[in-house]
Amino acid sequence: MVVLDRFVQACGGPVARLVVLTTASSKPEVRVAEYRRAFGELGVEDVSFLHQDHRSQASDPVLLEALNRADGVFLAGGNQLRLVTLLGGTTVESLLRERYHRGLHLAGTSAGASAMSAVMIARGRARSAARLAAVHMSAGFALLPQVIVDQHFRERDRLGRLIAAVLLNPAMLGFGLDEDTAFELDQENRVNVFGSGSLTIIDGSQLEYSNIDIVPEESPVAFAGMHLHVLTEGWSYGLAERRVERPAAEPMASETVV
Repeated sequence: MVVLDRFVQACGGPVARLVVLTTASSKPEVRVAEYRRAFGELGVEDVSFLHQDHRSQASDPVLLEALNRADGVFLAGGNQLRLVTLLGGTTVESLLRERYHRGLHLAGTSAGASAMSAVMIARGRARSAARLAAVHMSAGFALLPQVIVDQHFRERDRLGRLIAAVLLNPAMLGFGLDEDTAFELDQENRVNVFGSGSLTIIDGSQLEYSNIDIVPEESPVAFAGMHLHVLTEGWSYGLAERRVERPAAEPMASETVV
């Protein structure tokens, strides 16, 4: 609820006009019930729930009008490949990108977060060492052009597949989001972390060596020089300079005598 409340406040509070796109879900009625209840508890009354099962529906005037008047758009979870194949290259994607660059508050969870990448993890194996077969990539919406987003990160042990994704795209940053955790991108191109879990950042810009181009797909990859950061609430990360920023004043840990 903390993450949704932060989104609502950014959009203008309970008076905000919100649109929830359930396109990624094969059971949209479940998502609608879930978010109707959640946004209702936060006092938001003007929420439109819209779903697409066919690409032709992405030019529906009702959908486009709702997106044009929205203060915030929320991409619900499900299957990110379904989301981008239904909306990628459509009027909806163009409108979302245009409005996002003009200040629309855009958020997503699970598949909705992954789809914001330019190079997106379409599917892959969890609980595996970094290996070529562990991850399959596709184009995303490119709303976060520098970042590959993975989700349910620690809960589903996805470190290996995110490392593999960055090894395949070393100019990109890998962002692994735990559940009940989010980041927001501010106007200074700085990522601010909040929630109860952590954001794992994998930076391949200083990569010294990788043999991902020559090992068999099922074999573990060797690599050196990868940078890894784990940030929690209050920590920030500058995308332009790729620099971690600590909270101004963290509370001192109490001493424990063993």
